[in-house]
Amino acid sequence: MKEFHIITVGTSIITNAQRRKIVGLAGNEKVADERFWEEKIDNPNFIEKLVEFVKENPKSHSAEMNTFLRVTEKKKNQDISVYFVSTRTKIGELCKVVLEKFLKEKKYNLFTGFEISGYFWESAYFNEKFAKDSFKRDISALVDRLMYLANKKKEEGFKVYFNPTGGLKAHVIACALAGFLTNSEIYYMNEEFKDIVFLPFLLYLPKGKELEVLNILSNKILKSGEEAKAFVKKYKNEIYRLKTYGFIEIDEDEGGRAFRVRITNKGKFLFEELKGAKNGSFK
Repeated sequence: MKEFHIITVGTSIITNAQRRKIVGLAGNEKVADERFWEEKIDNPNFIEKLVEFVKENPKSHSAEMNTFLRVTEKKKNQDISVYFVSTRTKIGELCKVVLEKFLKEKKYNLFTGFEISGYFWESAYFNEKFAKDSFKRDISALVDRLMYLANKKKEEGFKVYFNPTGGLKAHVIACALAGFLTNSEIYYMNEEFKDIVFLPFLLYLPKGKELEVLNILSNKILKSGEEAKAFVKKYKNEIYRLKTYGFIEIDEDEGGRAFRVRITNKGKFLFEELKGAKNGSFK
């Protein structure tokens, strides 16, 4: 089966090279020094040296490859596609370019990845407020983009994997969240672990009468005040839980009374997944 791996890119290649003080690095270069890394990314010889560094021991020299290769090493490279998520920083771009060159030589399929704010670039060339706003905006956009991408690839017949090993913590969280929301495979490996860990599905799964509520709302929006009020009263406990987990939305009037109840996009997606699951509980 074809596989599609979404991988967040960190700076482990650089930090590992710094520890060994090789490829022209002294070990004290700062991650946030945009001008320094801009000079390096414009140096083809430096990039090739980093590619060779990864080739020497991919699992040891790259956190991203340490996880990815353990999952894919017994499979055909031609059946596996990779999509990198990197920061819009020079060091992030550098690490992504090195990984792309490494995987391209191994005959993996590479898709144009997505760059998101890493704060440092915006902070260096604009101001702190712009950097913070860009960072927050891009985190939200990342979740939406990855959910769309994962669902699209599933429709195309791919098995979708998320690898949130590298990158800033916020990017790792966003990547993992998109994986959970699309019911994809999510794998991870801490440097202290000896093997890959596939994360369990961590979202709340509706059951029983909650599924009845989603079934009703998937076919219509309750617009009438009296109809909505009666519906909320009948399914009070179920609606409380579904609203808490973001599966439905309720609009209230000034008096706090429900006048519109509707299912959210997340609720629609999960409900359709449960209906389509071969071993699902919905009937």
